Amino acid sequence: MHAVASPFLTDRARLTPGDAEGIRTLERRARQTDGVGPLSEQAVLWLADASGRVRHHLAYAADVLVGYAQVADGDDGADGAEAAAELVVDPEHRRQGLGRRLADAVADHGPQTRLWAHGNLEAARALARSAGWVPVRELHKLGRALSSADTEPEASALPPGFVARAFVPGQDEQAWLEVNSASFAHHPEQGRLTLADLIEREHQPWFDPQGLILVETVETPRRVVAFHWTKVDPTQRSSMDPAQGAGEVYVVAVHPAYQGRGLGRPVTALGLAHLAGLGLPEVVLYVDADNTAAMRTYTGLGFGSMMVDVMYSHPTDSGLSG
Repeated sequence: MHAVASPFLTDRARLTPGDAEGIRTLERRARQTDGVGPLSEQAVLWLADASGRVRHHLAYAADVLVGYAQVADGDDGADGAEAAAELVVDPEHRRQGLGRRLADAVADHGPQTRLWAHGNLEAARALARSAGWVPVRELHKLGRALSSADTEPEASALPPGFVARAFVPGQDEQAWLEVNSASFAHHPEQGRLTLADLIEREHQPWFDPQGLILVETVETPRRVVAFHWTKVDPTQRSSMDPAQGAGEVYVVAVHPAYQGRGLGRPVTALGLAHLAGLGLPEVVLYVDADNTAAMRTYTGLGFGSMMVDVMYSHPTDSGLSG
C-alpha cells in the first residue's frame, strides 16, 4: 500500500477562474456536510478580487483542492488594522491536522488577524482550544416566521414627515452610501463598504431594487435618512420548510442625525412586509451580540436565536479558529 502524501499548501495574491471555482465547489461540499456555509458572502465575492488586499492559501492533496483559507486586510492594509480570515477543509480530509496548518498560515499574517468560525461548530471550538485562541466577537443569526400580519399597513407606518420608496440603481448610490457610512462608522465590515462594493452587490443574481427600501424626508430637497435592504438568496433555505427559501434582513440603518425619531421599528417592518408579500415563510438576520439596541428591536419583533458565528483572536494579541 502506498503512503498518502500530506497535503501541500501554497498561497497566492490572485486566483485564476479555475481556482475560484474549485473553492466554490469545496465550500458547497462543506456546507452540505455541516449545514452551515464556511465562507461568508464577502469572502466568496473576494475570490474574484484583483486588488492585492486579499491573500489566498490553498491546500492540495496531489492535484485536488482539499482546503482553503482567505485573509483580507482591514482598512486597505492600514497599519494596525484587523485582518479578517476564514477557512474551510474538505469533509473527507478533516482530523488530519490540515485545519491547524491553514490556521497557522493565517496566524502568520500578524497578531491583528481575526478568524471567523461560522456556526461555531465543535471542530472550530476544538481547534481554538488546542491553540489557546479566544472568542472576541459573536454574531447572532436570528429568525422568525413571516405571516400576512406583516403586510398590514399599520405595522410599518412611518412617523409624519417621512416616506418610503424603492432604491433606483444609477441614482441612489451616493445617498445610500452616506447613510450607510454614517450609521456604521465604527462597524468593522459594513462601515467600510465603498461604491464599488455596492455596485458589485447590485450585479449579484439575488439583488432586487424593490427589496432595498429607502426612507426619505418629505421636505424639499428630500434626503434619504434610513433604509432597509432585504435579500432573497436561493441558497438561504427556510428552517421551517427546507423546500422553500427564507428572506433576510440584510442591512437596516437610520442616519445618526435622525435616530430617536421612531424610525427604527417601522423601517424594519417595511422590509418584513416586502418579504412577507413575496410569500416567503421565514426571515433571518445577523446582528452583533453587543448591539443591544438592535437585539432589543429584533427580539421585540419576534426574532429568536438560530445560530452564532464567533470571531477568534490569536493568543499573542487577544483570532483564530477553523
